[in-house]
Amino acid sequence: MEICQSEALRYLGYRANRQPDAQTLALLQETQVQLEAVLAPKSIYKEATLRRLSEDKTEIGGIVFQSRKLQTHLRDADRILLFAATLGAGADRLIRRFAAAGETAKAAAAQALGAAAIEGYCDELCAEIAEREEKNGYYLRPRFSPGYGDLPLEAQRDFFKLLDVTKRIGVALTDQCMMLPTKSVTAFIGLAETPSCATPRCETCPDSACAYRKGET
Repeated sequence: MEICQSEALRYLGYRANRQPDAQTLALLQETQVQLEAVLAPKSIYKEATLRRLSEDKTEIGGIVFQSRKLQTHLRDADRILLFAATLGAGADRLIRRFAAAGETAKAAAAQALGAAAIEGYCDELCAEIAEREEKNGYYLRPRFSPGYGDLPLEAQRDFFKLLDVTKRIGVALTDQCMMLPTKSVTAFIGLAETPSCATPRCETCPDSACAYRKGET
């Protein structure tokens, strides 16, 4: 698993009009080495049943999820995968250690590198799944996670039940439906018999003012 430093810099707020200096790049490199030493990535996925009930209700694995955005996202899919991945608890411990020691710059760098790492890890895994599925004539759609668009974050509770995320890869869910370890991802992935237009996730996201929007660097 490779960590894309340009993605980490984007999470840190660097854009075309604000380039990092040599000291920042050195700090990022040093922090990346420390982060990579503690990562313990794990992932799982499985196929679930998919049934459309209405314009904003989709039954997945026998559980109804209410979201017009999810329904639109899956409009041409006739199969669906439940997907989860994590970097493990080591990343969170390292960030806390930096913060407790007053190394705020390193803590921020580790946060950004962790965010880039989990996205990169998920992209790698999905590329592997896509390669296998294309041999069967199916094409992956982009990931769609609880908390995105009009699918409430509370949908995580049902998602965790369907995939047994905590037992299988050790990711817990707080009362506020936040994941621990924090560098974790859950997502629905549609499968269709036609190739995707491969539109980047940021271009389909409704939050056009997001500071981390890709394509705005």
